[in-house]
Amino acid sequence: MAFDKRAFWEHQLRHGTPPPATAFVGFELIAFDENEGWVDAAFCLPEEATNPGGDAQGGFITAMLDEVMSIAGSIAQDGPAMSPTLQMTVSFLRPVPIGQRILGRGELVRRGRSALFTQGFLRSEDGKLLAQATASCIPRAMDWK
Repeated sequence: MAFDKRAFWEHQLRHGTPPPATAFVGFELIAFDENEGWVDAAFCLPEEATNPGGDAQGGFITAMLDEVMSIAGSIAQDGPAMSPTLQMTVSFLRPVPIGQRILGRGELVRRGRSALFTQGFLRSEDGKLLAQATASCIPRAMDWK
């Protein structure tokens, strides 16, 4: 039986049990394109992600960006796969609020034999760019049944 990439990722991202870190940042899939290698998602950080200034702590902002970029790299591969992050650079442009819906986009920029290159963006619902990142990832096949 041929691998149906679209059906696999649709099930994983919409109906599968998310890893605890993914659930913690409030990941919600909006849309994805497995052929072009992009994903749109929403997040809502819990109060536990608050920094002393009352906004999101940078590690949780990084986690949201890592999530959308890793998914973009994973869905663009040929079979069930992961794309663990090897290196990531983040720019924090504006404070990220806690308890509000944040929109994220991850995109595959380039797919090489031994590395994937991705970029990600976080925006407020009114479109303001809050943070952005680039990353290099390692393509890894996953076991599936």
